[in-house]
Amino acid sequence: MEEIKPNVSESRYAPLNLEEFQTLKGILDSITSHMPEQYAPLIWSTFNRIRNAQEPQPCTCGSSGAHWGRAIGELRTWVKSKE
Repeated sequence: MEEIKPNVSESRYAPLNLEEFQTLKGILDSITSHMPEQYAPLIWSTFNRIRNAQEPQPCTCGSSGAHWGRAIGELRTWVKSKE
């Protein structure tokens, strides 16, 4: 029986695939001091996926800025580790 090997370029970005990784990287690169609200669900769900967590998404108001800063910071660190 032939052994099935995972696609190394894809598994490198697990739990994301290459397309999701590139999308995330592009979004993170575009965020400076303000996170566009339309990216909130993607940012938070990816933050949970890379940590294998199910933390509920905070609101996007200023009082939740620390939560979003933590999520974006961890995602940026994770992206750098995968490049």
